Amino acid sequence: MRSTSRMILMVALFATALRAPAVAAAEADGEATEADPTARLTEDYSCMFCHGPSGTLADAEANKHLIVTEDDLLADIHWQKGLRCHDCHGGSTDLEDFVVHRDDASFRRIVTPADMPGFCSRCHSDTAYMRRYRPSPRTDQEVEYWTSGHGQRLRQAAAEYQTALDNLPAGEAPPEFDDPQVATCIKCHSPGGKHHILAVVDPLSPVYPTNVAVMCSKCHSNAQLMAGRIYHDRPLGHSQYEQWKNSVHGRALLVQGDLSAPACNDCHGNHGALPPEVDSVANACGTCHAKVADLFSKTRMKHKFEAVGLPGCATCHDSHGIQAPSDEMLGMSEGTTCARCHKDNKFGATLAGGMTARSMRAGLEGLKQQIVDAETQIAIAERLGMEVRGPRYDLRKAHQALTNARTQIHSFAPGPVEKALAEGLEVTSSVRASAEAALAEHRYRRIWLACSLVPILIVVGLLLLYIRSLPQTSSPSRTAASN
Repeated sequence: MRSTSRMILMVALFATALRAPAVAAAEADGEATEADPTARLTEDYSCMFCHGPSGTLADAEANKHLIVTEDDLLADIHWQKGLRCHDCHGGSTDLEDFVVHRDDASFRRIVTPADMPGFCSRCHSDTAYMRRYRPSPRTDQEVEYWTSGHGQRLRQAAAEYQTALDNLPAGEAPPEFDDPQVATCIKCHSPGGKHHILAVVDPLSPVYPTNVAVMCSKCHSNAQLMAGRIYHDRPLGHSQYEQWKNSVHGRALLVQGDLSAPACNDCHGNHGALPPEVDSVANACGTCHAKVADLFSKTRMKHKFEAVGLPGCATCHDSHGIQAPSDEMLGMSEGTTCARCHKDNKFGATLAGGMTARSMRAGLEGLKQQIVDAETQIAIAERLGMEVRGPRYDLRKAHQALTNARTQIHSFAPGPVEKALAEGLEVTSSVRASAEAALAEHRYRRIWLACSLVPILIVVGLLLLYIRSLPQTSSPSRTAASN
């Protein structure tokens, strides 16, 4: 049965030869020759002769990984765009021109993982070519990749492998490539093998915003794989995903579906992924938290953090397990963030700085209490039917001042915080005055209502007495009945 299939393929070569002039004429006339994404491969397509489900390689169990069907490729973004095997691998598409890969200079193969970035960048680094599919393509991915921790380790492994080949004694078999097990194009962009690359915008893609952290965790949560991995003299660890998943960022992305919430690549980079340096953590956070980062960048604290090797924002807020900030972090009481350093003079943190933090916390608590008191008075006046929409709207400014004061804490200076608090206290004072005026007006109305009721009741009482004092007269009907 298999031999019959191969005979059919060979016969198809003759049809190909007859068809070639027509194809050439079409190309000469400028007709589009790009493959139709939905079209099936022709029977004489050379790659399928060996790699197809009925190809020459299908007989041996050891070759199963070399068998590729069109159904395997249907979800691949390259296949959907009309690209076929030869567009990536080169070689002839027709059996009559086929040359064994080892003897074909035009054939492109991936021998080791170190070949993959260059293989993919043949197209993805070509701006003119990529413009066919996107008007403003990114074509710097390979350059970025070699600067990443993954790329640097892979390049080192490739250099070591090449050295081993160069020094190989005559007659000995070449050594196997020592795969460093780092991220490569296929590992990140394909959920189902090397011929299953999905578009970045595809919700099923491993690098889609809601999936990218899980994709990274496949390696970075593997304790065995991460053992011994060092970055700047520190072990990389393997608990980052679990910490991030339960953080304010992880919950926003995974639970609330906020695609603007940061995942691994937003802080570490995409193709040039590296942990932020000590002096760049604040800039990484500042990509989203711009105002806070600007305040922090102008303080002496920033330079002190860098001098002792503390990573800016992450020193107080953590790196991956970031929780929503709260006022309870500020101050010198047990469990506060400031007390961790200022209480025991760690890293040169002074007690005076701790007292400043305590004063800031007291100011925040004071403004919060004033806001609560003002809201209480407004609510009372509202229940009594008084018009207090204006004061309630004005109270929003006090909440804004409280938020601003919390932000100004990152200036590590009492002045800006006190100024923001003073603005809030001025608003609450004005609102409370308005609420008290409304309550006073309510009392005034009650008093005058009571005063106005007194003469009315007197008049009503006198009228009733007068009516009762009038003589009673008998009606004519009652008089007739008595006679």
